[in-house]
Amino acid sequence: MIPPETLELIRSRLDVVELVGEHVQLSRAGRNMKGRCPFHQERTPSFIVSPERQTYHCFGCGEGGDAFSFVMKIENLSFVEAAERLAARAGVKVEPAQALSPQDKERLRMKEALEFAAAHYHELLLKDPAAEAARAYVRARRLSKASVEEFVLGYAPRQGNLAAAASAKGFEPDVLLKAGLAAKRPDGTLRDYFFDRLMFPIRDAKGAAVGLGGRTLGDGEPKYLNSPESSVFSKGRVLYGLFEGAAVVRKTRRAHLMEGYMDVIAAHQHGLKSACAPLGTALTPEQAALIKRYAESALIVFDADAAGQNAAVRGAEVALAAGLAVRVATVPEGKDPDEFLHAKGLAAFEGALEEALDPVAFKTELLVRRAGELTPEAKSAVAKDVMATIVQCPDEVLKDEWVRRLASRLGVNEESLRRAAGKGVPQSRRRAVAPPAPPRAAPARPAEVSASDLKLLGIAFKAPAAAKDVPEDAFESGAARLILLNLRGAGPYDKGWGPRLLGALPPAEAAVVSRLLADELGYDDPAGVLRAELDKRARLKRLKEIEPLVLSMGGAGRPVDAGLRDEYQRLVVELKGTKR
Repeated sequence: MIPPETLELIRSRLDVVELVGEHVQLSRAGRNMKGRCPFHQERTPSFIVSPERQTYHCFGCGEGGDAFSFVMKIENLSFVEAAERLAARAGVKVEPAQALSPQDKERLRMKEALEFAAAHYHELLLKDPAAEAARAYVRARRLSKASVEEFVLGYAPRQGNLAAAASAKGFEPDVLLKAGLAAKRPDGTLRDYFFDRLMFPIRDAKGAAVGLGGRTLGDGEPKYLNSPESSVFSKGRVLYGLFEGAAVVRKTRRAHLMEGYMDVIAAHQHGLKSACAPLGTALTPEQAALIKRYAESALIVFDADAAGQNAAVRGAEVALAAGLAVRVATVPEGKDPDEFLHAKGLAAFEGALEEALDPVAFKTELLVRRAGELTPEAKSAVAKDVMATIVQCPDEVLKDEWVRRLASRLGVNEESLRRAAGKGVPQSRRRAVAPPAPPRAAPARPAEVSASDLKLLGIAFKAPAAAKDVPEDAFESGAARLILLNLRGAGPYDKGWGPRLLGALPPAEAAVVSRLLADELGYDDPAGVLRAELDKRARLKRLKEIEPLVLSMGGAGRPVDAGLRDEYQRLVVELKGTKR
């Protein structure tokens, strides 16, 4: 789908050390960089990144590749998704090799219109005199200039002008209508969809503008208004702030779920870049699955009011079902995260988060607090409600532990809780082993290549331009010969030849190459070393050919060939350092 020349341009503009360094703490190790592998747990660093080759390899688990494969693995993306992500990073426009369908063209045009609208509203917020009330509101909410710029906040004026401005830029009326930027008046003309609101562009995980949110600056209702559902926007599938904080979420493997736009922006402004929020709805299974692509755990910190606490419990259940480790926190003093961060700062906020509870403990305490006196009837109601959360968890060990804690907290019989929950909870004393987290795709097993072939390939990789001089019959294995053939076609031998070679090979052979590319052994004259190794191999081959002939001379009346015998003795001395 993406032309090879586009992929090559992307590679040429990337530095794999910088890319990997956003996820792995690297230190210099000779010609390479070394760190702890992000794909498996290890105490001793065995993850090598080669600045010269623009590749990486872990000698512990065997994972290896280039920038594309790293992003695919670390973010759980397809190749095309990773290429698009890296293209945006490198400033390369991706033109698909195949023609777009009419539906794809329409969606692309809608996103372009939404991007135009975001930039248009942002410019008005910064400069239009009519936006003074919006600027005053931004100041009152203590949003920094950097936050306004990072989240591209904007202003939709009372006298709307977006539809006219977009039409003047060539955006078709049908596109503006479908993107939710305009609506039709009774006379068929277009009017703006948003009026007199502070605007929040909404981006998908790839960074594309897919919708807008607007907060009224007056007494109008609703207080918050999102773009209507469309072919590019579904509020149940997007998380506000996830794109802006994706690098931190991936690195820490944790997301902080908050309730609204202002909470997320305040968190990012104070340094908590892993904050994101559903768009006015409880967390959906699609949003939980999106988080799971980037993180292993989620900490939910919604508003302290009853609605916020109920939404936190529902969100925790959805996140549990998605396989995320979940904890729920309450902001002290009844404040929301936005208010608390601006009043107390990040250190105090993180201190409050340290008191977060697992979903079962949080829900139990919430229900017990609301019940007041724990009568037998109240205990039964609390137990039934909490057990409904416990059965959402796919981890049998956790469910077993939570049932025991709930029984202790309510002072009821543990077995009665298990019977009430039916088959959703393991019976007492049955210690099921927790299922492992869904495993990453295992690295390909390296192809079978002899030590001798590996040595020759390793030398050839130090002088790849000289690979044309290496005969195929110098190798014993078919895998090594296949690597040689693709090495010859991987030129020019700039910093991109290693990734090109990896991309051209089947997984088993690519696993061999990944390891060899991480080898930091160097030679003053690699081409000379390669010639010497080839010469040595040619002489070894000749020795094997003539040895049976020489050893059989003089036996059974066979004549002695003095020249062949002398050649044999010379080769033995040169190759083995001794005479026979």
